[in-house]
Amino acid sequence: MKRSSADRYSSKCSPRPGNIQTFFPVAAETGFLWTPFIGKSSWVPGAWVHHPQTVYLDVEFVDEGELFVFYGGEKFYVPAGSAVVIPPGESKLSAGKNKICRKHFFGISGPVLTNNLAAMNLNKVSVLNDFSSQEFKTIYQQLHELFKEKNPDTVRDCAALIYKMLLLLSQSVQKEPYPPELQHALYYINSRFALPLHFADICRAAQCGKSKLQWQFKHYLDSTPMKYLTQVRMSAAVKLLENTDDPVKEIADKCGFSDSFYFSNTFRRFYGVSPRTYRKDAAFARSEEKA
Repeated sequence: MKRSSADRYSSKCSPRPGNIQTFFPVAAETGFLWTPFIGKSSWVPGAWVHHPQTVYLDVEFVDEGELFVFYGGEKFYVPAGSAVVIPPGESKLSAGKNKICRKHFFGISGPVLTNNLAAMNLNKVSVLNDFSSQEFKTIYQQLHELFKEKNPDTVRDCAALIYKMLLLLSQSVQKEPYPPELQHALYYINSRFALPLHFADICRAAQCGKSKLQWQFKHYLDSTPMKYLTQVRMSAAVKLLENTDDPVKEIADKCGFSDSFYFSNTFRRFYGVSPRTYRKDAAFARSEEKA
């Protein structure tokens, strides 16, 4: 992240020289759309940075760990494999308390961006869960390499890549089908279903009240948080039964059930047969296909 004189960093979060690339050639393209910085960083647990005022669109992709973004009085959770788009303004970014946060990032600035933030749905913080687009990775890598070269002859190439990235982000934000709270809840459930989870845990992760979250699950998914959790656990159990030789008791534990008897009863309600019968039937079906 580019440091300004007004930015405040925790003592744990000082960018290392060489990890951030900047390139400021004098050209017309840079006046309309440009990337003031691009790079990567590793933050130890609890590290943070406070930006009192930015004039760029900040894009952070979390490779490992987790990131929290505070903007406009709201808190946003960004898990590994996800990206967050932060519009100009005051923001604070913080690593989680338990894991190193490794991420790469870049900024986008210029009149083209400023005049079209709302039209492109980039005027609010957006978390793009499971954002592993190959197109995103390719554009980022190409842009990073060009910035390392700092060749004035590549200004047009850089500007074209930045514009492609901006369009990709705008399209990705518009595709997000659910409200942020529901997105956070879904990711929390899908990434932690093997652990003991309660409704209150999900609400805290989503930064949402119980009534509101229940309404969102009903409205968008025709389900409840706990029903959705059970569905995720059952889907995981099916994959383990089909693809491993793990004992049923071990599978129950991997899917968040401390009681294998309760797991078997729940599985039977979902699929009409016991886990052991399901495994035998699946193995028989595979053998028939091979024959």
